[in-house]
Amino acid sequence: MGYNAKVTSKGQITLPAGMRKALNLHEGDRVVFAQSEDGRFYVEAKTDSLGALRGIVKGMKTKPGDIENWIEEARGRRAR
Repeated sequence: MGYNAKVTSKGQITLPAGMRKALNLHEGDRVVFAQSEDGRFYVEAKTDSLGALRGIVKGMKTKPGDIENWIEEARGRRAR
């Protein structure tokens, strides 16, 4: 299946709704455009590294299991 998008004068494109749904993208998410060895380009959803999460719970009162629950919840959102 293919999708079409128009490039604006600023070099921007809007990813078609079907593509955003297939990649499970939401407002504020990032994508990576990459080129394979055979010269084809592809797009994939970018997931943040664990390092980007450093300090996210600083100052929050948590109880055992909270962080594991948040991770499982985030994985569930990404899998939809």
